[in-house]
Amino acid sequence: MLAASGLSGIVRRHVGGFSPGMKQGPESGADHVRWSAVPDRPGIRSPRRLGRAFATAGLIMIPWVLYLSMSLPMKAMDSHWALGWVGLDSCEALTLFATGRFLKRADNRCTLTATAAAALLLTDAWFDVTAAAPGGALTIAIVMAACVEIPIAIVCTVLALRLIRHPFPQFETAEQESL
Repeated sequence: MLAASGLSGIVRRHVGGFSPGMKQGPESGADHVRWSAVPDRPGIRSPRRLGRAFATAGLIMIPWVLYLSMSLPMKAMDSHWALGWVGLDSCEALTLFATGRFLKRADNRCTLTATAAAALLLTDAWFDVTAAAPGGALTIAIVMAACVEIPIAIVCTVLALRLIRHPFPQFETAEQESL
């Protein structure tokens, strides 16, 4: 069962007043839920060590970014330019659509898609502005970033943060009861 759920190396255990099989809602009396990752076999990294590894990787990226800023050419031609933009905008559309679908179902997974949408929208705004030619194209890019992309990214971020703090109540379905 554990391997089938994709958590073969980590066992999730309950620390607070709610267990995974219980209904969570006003009647359950569960005010706070905390989970901790516990390795089920030796050699598995703890969350602290893994966190340290990610933080170290972020710091190692700083010299790489400095190197790129000095070594990349000022101008570049890309034969797949249109494909890159269509792909980015398609991913934005998909994450926004998925967020809407999850919200309609009161599904807490919308925090994941809203976070992805916010990151994609901010990336789009950044590249729109930095890649635009001076003049009208740059003005349009700045207006789109300031009036459309960044505000929607902020809404997505606020939505995700609120639902992390106050998730939708989850009720067992017939499918969950059969597990």
